[in-house]
Amino acid sequence: MRPLLQGILWLLLGMAIPVPAPAQAPPERVTLQLKWHHQFQFAGYYAAQQQGYYREAGLELEIHEGQPGIDVVQEVVSGRAQFGVGTSALLLARNQGRPVVILAAIFQHSPVILVARTGAGIGSVQDLPGKRLMIEKQSDELFAYMRKEGVSESSVTLLPHTFNPEDLIEGKVDCISAYLTDEPYFFDKVRFPYLVFTPRMGGIDFYGDNLFTSDGELKAHPERVKAFREASLKGWKYAMQHPEEITDLILARYGKGRGREYLLYEAQKMNMLLQPSLVDMGYMYRGRWQHIRDTYAELGLLPKGFDLDKVLYEPEAGARQINRRLAVATAVLLGVGLLLASATLIFSRLYLRLKRETASREEAERAMRLEQEQKVQLEIQLQQARKMESLGNLAGGIAHDMNNVLGAILGIASANQEAQPSDSDTHRAFEIITRAAERGGKMVKSLLSFARQSPAEQREVNLNQIIREETELLERTTLSKIRLEMDLDPDLKPMLGDAGALTQVLMNLCVNAVDAMPDRGTLTLRTRNLGRDRIEVSVEDTGSGMPKEVLDKAMEPFFTTKEIGKGTGLGLSMVYSTVKAHHGEVALDSHLGLGTRVTLRFPACDSECRPGQAEGDSRAEAGRRALQVLLVDDDELVLGSVEHVLQSLGHIVVTAGSGEMALDRIEGGYEPDVVILDLNMPGLGGHGTLPRLRDLLPNVPILLSTGRADQSAQALVKAYPLITLLPKPFSIQSLRDHLEEVARG
Repeated sequence: MRPLLQGILWLLLGMAIPVPAPAQAPPERVTLQLKWHHQFQFAGYYAAQQQGYYREAGLELEIHEGQPGIDVVQEVVSGRAQFGVGTSALLLARNQGRPVVILAAIFQHSPVILVARTGAGIGSVQDLPGKRLMIEKQSDELFAYMRKEGVSESSVTLLPHTFNPEDLIEGKVDCISAYLTDEPYFFDKVRFPYLVFTPRMGGIDFYGDNLFTSDGELKAHPERVKAFREASLKGWKYAMQHPEEITDLILARYGKGRGREYLLYEAQKMNMLLQPSLVDMGYMYRGRWQHIRDTYAELGLLPKGFDLDKVLYEPEAGARQINRRLAVATAVLLGVGLLLASATLIFSRLYLRLKRETASREEAERAMRLEQEQKVQLEIQLQQARKMESLGNLAGGIAHDMNNVLGAILGIASANQEAQPSDSDTHRAFEIITRAAERGGKMVKSLLSFARQSPAEQREVNLNQIIREETELLERTTLSKIRLEMDLDPDLKPMLGDAGALTQVLMNLCVNAVDAMPDRGTLTLRTRNLGRDRIEVSVEDTGSGMPKEVLDKAMEPFFTTKEIGKGTGLGLSMVYSTVKAHHGEVALDSHLGLGTRVTLRFPACDSECRPGQAEGDSRAEAGRRALQVLLVDDDELVLGSVEHVLQSLGHIVVTAGSGEMALDRIEGGYEPDVVILDLNMPGLGGHGTLPRLRDLLPNVPILLSTGRADQSAQALVKAYPLITLLPKPFSIQSLRDHLEEVARG
């Protein structure tokens, strides 16, 4: 025992004698292989290098720029680079025997998209067969998206990717693979109309720009891998907090390239994909990787049950091993402490340090668990967005045909209504038909709100006036047992929007409130100004209220607590979609037995943002003259009814059943004063006919007639001069107003 005690004393004395610090080792040189040219896409690595995070970790980094033809995976597994940036196809590489290990997911959502030319006949991914497609290598998720939508690679004409946006603009190709953060900048810059398809539309939600290494690097240098990962993620956090500073750094270090405006655009788009305010930089959720694996497996690209353990890096594995060693060491030292009282202080300090580390780790684990609740909530929100998107596509598909039918009815009815004496039974009959067709048009417009498009109209709207009109109607019908209270701000600011859609919103909310009070109650409507640039309207009832499980699902499409046949389940989801389309917000507050309050907030409108005369404004009487009108539509009902309306207004009409026929008429010498062009037709369609019409008739106004006034139609209006949108169904008065504008011009 005595020699042992002497040994411990000598050990303690040795620990008290200062020992010269060893010379600092030179930094280890490592290489990072990028997947593309220098741009903000890789900002985190530039920031970590500039801020000295790699040097603090004992590393000296060399960054290799990506080029077409460079295989990033091969560069890393061969050892020419220790680290690389790759897509989620790293799982496929691992399955092919290429020993890659994914260290961190930088993009929480992949930026890879498909971009199609407007007018190429591509309304969805299912329309790609027979089209010319440029798609870059390592775009496995796009091929997976296409396969999931039933489109095989052999059904499209694949062209080598030139990475030149001009090829799509000039019509050399119909569709290209692109990055959401890149090519759209150039298209927007020249106001080129295009459509975007993201794999998320098909339920494929992959990570993007994953940081990875090789098995060999991880086994040989585990501490270096850990240090590189931590320094890189620290750099990414800094870069997303200081985008302008890092933009200047990229311009100074790597040249002007595409310019400052482009880099800042890229940074702004990346913020939505990285989601730095929601999750820690580099965060990887194993459940998401399982989703990616299962998606590949469904498409036959991976075997079912592919093992993720070897391909996903666990940054805490080394720390757990260190903890186990500390625990063993502490037990030994505590045993020795029983023999040597003078060592107690040292052991106590070691124990306290371990306790602090354990508490810190427990706190980190609690934070991680909280984050996993947050992740579940995000997934729920994503599923809701997908449901709404699917309904938007469904609504858009039926809108065109439905509005054609309504347009034919409305055109004939409104023309005949004007031709009859105002006090006659025939006039009243046609008035009822006209009102029914207009109501049907509003219902279709409400369905289209699922598409998240901008409002079909942008006029100055007074919400107080809409509320008064709706309550006047309700008082005659459904408010017999309900007490109505209104607290309307007399100085309420106007807003820009679609009065018809907003009327439908308030009607839905009032009807829901009345339904919730079958045994009498109070319905309260309030409006007020919120500061200088917001307004608020609330609809409150004293009805039955909703339990939490109902409240959580209240805005989901098709969810209803009403009996079969008494509700569609679309009311509140339509409210939500319409308010969002007006850049507004919806708040729903309800308690079981205490009633429900729905609050809507919208941007207010000042005199500078008003687009023109408000509804009801007086208009100077325009001089009227007979116009030569070229009417282009493939629907015989529309052709017949609109031709009849135009003739009743005194105009001369030439009809064409297709865009090709209309172009033949003009090339044959016909010179119209105005063209009414349907957008949704076979063959060239409106999208393909419009640019040719504009070339042949550069100064002739064109009215774009469509039952689906979506973003694609709005883009065409902005892209060409003298274009006006004419949403179906339209009345004789609406058509007269548009043609009078043409006559005045």
